[in-house]
Amino acid sequence: MKKTIKLLISIILVATLAMPSCTKKNFDMDRLSDNVVYTGSFALPIAYSDIAFYQVIDLMDSTIELRDNNDGYLSLFYESYVESKPVQDLLNVGNQTYSQSISLSDIMSKGNRAEASMHYNTSETISFTLFNTDAEIDSITLKAATFEYSVTNTIGKTTKIVLEFPSIKKGNRIFKDSITLMPSESTFHKELDLSGYTIDLTTTTQHWNEIPINVSVDLNFATDAPPTGGTLGFTVGINDLKYSKMFGYFGYNELFFQSDTITIKLFKDNPKYYMDRFYFNDPKLTVHYWNSYGVPSMFYFTELDTYVQKLDQIWDITSSSPNFPMSQSNPFFVKHSASYGTEALDSIYLDKNNSNLDQIVPNKPHWVHFKALAATNPGTHTHNNFITEDSKLRSLIDVEFPLWGYLYKFTYTDTVDVDIANYTNNLPISRMAVLLTLENRMPVEAFAQFYLVDENYHVLDSLIDNPNSMVLEAAPVDANGRIINKVVTQTKVELTRKQIEDMTNCKHLLIKLYASTDGALQGRLMKIYREYGAKANVGIDVDLDVENLSDVDNVGAKNMSLNSNNN
Repeated sequence: MKKTIKLLISIILVATLAMPSCTKKNFDMDRLSDNVVYTGSFALPIAYSDIAFYQVIDLMDSTIELRDNNDGYLSLFYESYVESKPVQDLLNVGNQTYSQSISLSDIMSKGNRAEASMHYNTSETISFTLFNTDAEIDSITLKAATFEYSVTNTIGKTTKIVLEFPSIKKGNRIFKDSITLMPSESTFHKELDLSGYTIDLTTTTQHWNEIPINVSVDLNFATDAPPTGGTLGFTVGINDLKYSKMFGYFGYNELFFQSDTITIKLFKDNPKYYMDRFYFNDPKLTVHYWNSYGVPSMFYFTELDTYVQKLDQIWDITSSSPNFPMSQSNPFFVKHSASYGTEALDSIYLDKNNSNLDQIVPNKPHWVHFKALAATNPGTHTHNNFITEDSKLRSLIDVEFPLWGYLYKFTYTDTVDVDIANYTNNLPISRMAVLLTLENRMPVEAFAQFYLVDENYHVLDSLIDNPNSMVLEAAPVDANGRIINKVVTQTKVELTRKQIEDMTNCKHLLIKLYASTDGALQGRLMKIYREYGAKANVGIDVDLDVENLSDVDNVGAKNMSLNSNNN
């Protein structure tokens, strides 16, 4: 008998709290009495549960992040994280190539000739091709790069070539290399690793985007006749360049990015629940920035809209604030990193005072979508720009619904599968009542109705005669909308003979719950705190039609056996 009653009342407890998963999680079988005194009529404590408000929210929408806000009460957050592309893709320094051809006549006319040799020096300038024509780069520290050079020689003499780059250094060591070609060698190719070198592009007269190259050529013909013609050609390249940091002026660069759509499941149609009327006192849309570019930057929205379910329309989210970047003519100047290796934080937001969010939210927005454009150096020209290989412009867009407002006629409907016949057959029950004691720590009142349903989902009966009777009385609150003390509500549901008999055919329990915050019809605002919740204690009051105590024991043993077999 004890197991029989446990199952039956557990079902009623689930229905009362209207959140099956939370109830099962918090259902505490250890609180059930182990001492049953069998009499013809007895009252028995059956079940206990404690559920927090935040657990209810999580069941409605697991994508919500529930956090304590700066004022101490709870806020619901929907978020979307976006970031700019990798910096090497946006500010890409491609392969750099330089070619030169030196004729024998140049060597003879401009070089120095000895009896059996010739020496020739030349200094040239290599201009870097960059990510835009405005960029003026001062220095690049290489994380990785390959130096490649190829030589063709048709002079036909022993030739030594020295290439020196005085502005490419690792520490104090200048990058240079030399090769010697024998008379029979007409071509040569070589690759060298430039990882860890720094390229200084300020040493020429232009002071940016250029590096000098010194070329030295020695021809040797001691055992041969002097050369009579030909050319010496070479091509050098800095390829597959990846920088660890770069300094200078980077010019104007557009950084497009867009969010995934932020889906607001709380307002989507759901067969289990419906919100008739609600009000959030101060919804917000906040854009948080983390900028590790050491570059002045600006940002503005090219699209910012939402789908309004109630009207089946897409609405633009608009702002009356001159500080919110809704167009190219009114950008937001994002804070940028002021020193190497740091990150600047910034944010802007919309609320009911500077936008139309107060008109949008009551119409149940399904999603928020945006596209945005960010750009570097808007209207500025300074050589204080810097970036690292990890530089990013990151953004977190969150839609916040502070739980400060009201909710009217929240309707919850669900069906729980049960098989009460396993536990009621052969029990000599002449009377049964369900006893419900609720301790409420929320400014929420609730009404409920429960229906016994057969295997074909036909309603057999209801459990509560008056569906307008309150099963949960709201806890009183102070002037700030915070509860003063908990409220205990006791409800007794006396089952009719028909209800007891209908339990034999009951396969499902249909739950309907109606809840509102206190004073919702009058527009009274409430705040919901993390500690808010409710406790439930459930018992039954049963009359058994038996002649003596042994009859009760026999029936109890029979049903206990039935329950064990089903397990």
